[in-house]
Amino acid sequence: MLLELPGVTRGTRFGGEAFFYRKKFFCHYHPAHGSFFLETFVWKNVNAVLGKIPGAISHPEYGAYGWVRLPISSASEIVRAKMLVEMTYRYIRTTKRISVDKDQFSDELLSLVKAKFPQIGFKSGESKKRIQIIMETPELTDFDRAEVLLNQAARALRKGKLMIGSRMVS
Repeated sequence: MLLELPGVTRGTRFGGEAFFYRKKFFCHYHPAHGSFFLETFVWKNVNAVLGKIPGAISHPEYGAYGWVRLPISSASEIVRAKMLVEMTYRYIRTTKRISVDKDQFSDELLSLVKAKFPQIGFKSGESKKRIQIIMETPELTDFDRAEVLLNQAARALRKGKLMIGSRMVS
């Protein structure tokens, strides 16, 4: 099921099979006493997933970092697993996180990028040397379009420049 999703590839993490979207690790499973756990990365959407996927729990160790776990012990639970995978895939296609050096960042540039890309929601935080920016397009159902917009906004923020009409703003 996972490999049928566009852009998803198989690899290994933590000694087991894992799944990636464009080299971003987002899902894996591992056996546990006659059943298995499906674990997926859902960014800050843990509570939303827990409310929509019966049986899903915040990952005991990594829930605060955006991971959820779904115990699977019978074939009838595969429907819930599929729902979780589809939600996770949607999040990974409509969310992008970038880190920008503080020297390259300005609130003015972020305001201009926000104005140019009204379909994208922006959240930022900072550490000593860097600004972390999370961009989301939750309303877009065209994942390819979402990806194009996210990449354009990320490029402008990373380069510290934005084209507005025929004028370059930095």
